[in-house]
Amino acid sequence: MRLLELYTSIQGEGPNVGLPTTFVRFAGCNFRCRGWPCDTPYSIYPEIWTKEFRQVTPVELAKTLGGMYPHHVCITGGEPLLQPKEEMYDFLTELSLRGFTVDLFTNGSIDFEQVGLPPTSFSNLTVVMDWKLTGSGEGSTSTDIRQLNRTLLRSQDALKFVVVDIGDLEEMSRWLHVWEATLFHQVFVAPAWNRIDPSAVVEYIGMNDLHFVRLNLQIHKYIWEPTTRRI
Repeated sequence: MRLLELYTSIQGEGPNVGLPTTFVRFAGCNFRCRGWPCDTPYSIYPEIWTKEFRQVTPVELAKTLGGMYPHHVCITGGEPLLQPKEEMYDFLTELSLRGFTVDLFTNGSIDFEQVGLPPTSFSNLTVVMDWKLTGSGEGSTSTDIRQLNRTLLRSQDALKFVVVDIGDLEEMSRWLHVWEATLFHQVFVAPAWNRIDPSAVVEYIGMNDLHFVRLNLQIHKYIWEPTTRRI
């Protein structure tokens, strides 16, 4: 597994926002999201991460985490599900056996079941799936797989939309209308940093009666400088 960063902070977004968290960041991503500057380019571009990552086994990493606090872990990237599927499954199993609670952030483009990740396998796991819209530049990528993965999300899991403009908000609304009968998970909407004012997102939610959609602000960017890298 390509470990890029391991550090403690607070969870900045998603259902467990504000919770003290140990972050495990893996290297590599299959999306580029050219619609906005990626906030972790060092985990995306091989010319950067190949100079920084180190290889670890699932057991080694779980043992290291066992000596760290807090025992709430965020698995992120890049795209963490690009790691070898057997090793990611083993890592999640080790964390479950050791009593960790886990957030897993993913773009949803890799079939959950093919990587051994039906979310129901791990009751300690919260999956946060970032649904890419047109404004990201990846809105039409792997749509079929992403739609299938969305149907596997449970009530403790979340779908998160990042929006850059009103067009993205309208696209989000259309998707939510299509999925109306199968929204068993939580739904968040996040304004892309410096692209759309959060007040415009709040206004849209209210005017369109999206009462079940929760605003997601990246609170770590309000606490520290937005480009701060935590190591």
